[in-house]
Amino acid sequence: MAENAVLARLQEQRAEQITFVDQLLARVDADGRDLVDAEKANLSTARDRIRQLDEQIKPLEEFEQLRATASAGAARIGAPAGGARTEARPLGEAGTYAYASAGAFIVDTLRAAGVPWALNASDRVPNPDAAARLQRAAVANQTTADTPGLLPEPIIGPVVNTIDASRPFVTSIGARPMGGIAGVTFSRPKVTQHVDVGPQVGEKTQLPSRKMTIAQVPFTKGTYGGTVNISRQDIDWTSPSAWDALVQDLADVYGAETEAAAAAAFAAAVLQTEACATDDLKGWAAALYLAAVKCYRGGAAAGATPMGRLPDRMWVSLDMWAQVGAIVDVARMVASANAAGNLGTSELASFSGDVLNVPRIVVPTLPDATIVLGSSKLYEFYEETIGLLSAVEPAILGVEVAYGGYCAYGMLEANAYCKVTPPVVVP
Repeated sequence: MAENAVLARLQEQRAEQITFVDQLLARVDADGRDLVDAEKANLSTARDRIRQLDEQIKPLEEFEQLRATASAGAARIGAPAGGARTEARPLGEAGTYAYASAGAFIVDTLRAAGVPWALNASDRVPNPDAAARLQRAAVANQTTADTPGLLPEPIIGPVVNTIDASRPFVTSIGARPMGGIAGVTFSRPKVTQHVDVGPQVGEKTQLPSRKMTIAQVPFTKGTYGGTVNISRQDIDWTSPSAWDALVQDLADVYGAETEAAAAAAFAAAVLQTEACATDDLKGWAAALYLAAVKCYRGGAAAGATPMGRLPDRMWVSLDMWAQVGAIVDVARMVASANAAGNLGTSELASFSGDVLNVPRIVVPTLPDATIVLGSSKLYEFYEETIGLLSAVEPAILGVEVAYGGYCAYGMLEANAYCKVTPPVVVP
């Protein structure tokens, strides 16, 4: 019975949706984080697509069951009484052995069966060589080279996509909801001058006094998105489905682009620097502690005792992950051999880790030679995900699809952060 091509295609698309959801959740679980808005939208889209496929698959499966029952009944009625009928293949069909003449073929036929009246005693018994030649002449060789039109070109597994849409920088500071905030711009209040508190010089003397000033930190909304016009044929005829790959790619690239934009603005806004003198654990430890001092003092508002916030994150570019990670790993191995304390963690197969008990965030889009120390609370990222939008174009059998969102990001206190300048390493 021929396979129902429509049912097979729908079942394959349903399996792809399940695989897509499993891979998405596995990636989130491996990163040890919550689902971002883009991933939630992808799950919702996958759920809706599975529901649509189930509505089409169910009646087709019921039809196939009816057809199988009817076919089984017809087979019982139409089968011949003597069992299955076979057709003889002509002995002259081309094979791997060709006889020079019809007479040679007749001689081998007699020798294969044995000739009782033959003068030669060896010809009176069946000759296995003659039988083998007859078999080779009668059986034709057929290989895949003879049937190229029947060979499919299988595509195995889901579409390979190497983009990293995890957004480590945005995840490290947290994405704040922007829904309900009206206008193109908005602001965050920030204390720029504190009141004054001090000792009273004497009884009934005036206490210290200074007004508190609160300024506005502006945030400007930006729109990010992408659009593609896809044909119905590309949606219906592809396996794995081009639609699923397209939607996922739009969401992944949106996440990567917004991550890159926010991280670049963050690195450019940091004003303070601290130079590392030597490329070893001692040099880096000294530079990082001095940078932490600048972060703490710089985070305090004017007119107050310089008491700010200690850094709780270290953001590094890819090359600095490699440079500092190697130093930490070597020092850790030596310390382990000497039963010393924990100097930090680093892994070649993972971006996760810490240095001097400060979590290290590897941001691949940061410019090379970037290490920023500071507080995760003084740079903010706001986002409202629009998600997937689509419009059918019936006149051309097309679908225009778009994915996007709004985001805004900004620095609340630039002096609460400090860049650590790496030393020049001589090859």
